[in-house]
Amino acid sequence: MSTRILAFDTTTELCSVALMIDHNIYDHKIVASRRHAEKILPMINKLLVEVGVTLRSLDCIIFNRGPGGFVGIRIGICVAQGLALGADLPLVEVSSLAVLAQGAWRIFSIKQVISTIDARMGELYCARYCRMSDNNCWICDSSESIMTAEVIAAELMCNTMLKGSWVLAGTGWNNYLVLENVKVNDTVFLRKIVMSPEAQDMLLLGMQSWRHKIFLTPNQAQPVYLRNKIVST
Repeated sequence: MSTRILAFDTTTELCSVALMIDHNIYDHKIVASRRHAEKILPMINKLLVEVGVTLRSLDCIIFNRGPGGFVGIRIGICVAQGLALGADLPLVEVSSLAVLAQGAWRIFSIKQVISTIDARMGELYCARYCRMSDNNCWICDSSESIMTAEVIAAELMCNTMLKGSWVLAGTGWNNYLVLENVKVNDTVFLRKIVMSPEAQDMLLLGMQSWRHKIFLTPNQAQPVYLRNKIVST
């Protein structure tokens, strides 16, 4: 039986779309700061046409419920709700921070990841993940939270459980001097690139929920912001 799944992400400046057809993944991505609403639907349509499938022929749609930019999250959820309603498809949600962990595994093949997304105002969304096996299963050994760069640096330096190699994935690591200088005994931090969540990594994460029939209806899709106070700039 053929598997056809669509995923897309608008939670950061990177706008990305990906399709999984059986075990093949096709994707497009662009940097679209403040232009997600303009770009995302044409990107989805273009990829569907290029691969030769229709929206109604898909099995499900995977969306990113955040955390991330307020406007970007809302755009992504609204698009997911509209497409799911129009094509009568189930939805699967994933966390942007878990998507970063999956991307780090794809690039570095390291099973320990600290994911962050710059939340502005000196704060970052943050979570720590460990990959338990090779089937895209991640354990979040710290709850998703929003913290200042100084608090994150202090917690890293005081954490005696951090051993071996870790990937510091996501935006924010290069934006705060206190994080650039973090060092922990017996720990190697890899931060060669600044990563954003990508739709191709959402596919592999969302497949776990899809296989276990953990779906959402369009009206159940809800954003995760972590910050109670939303500031408009």
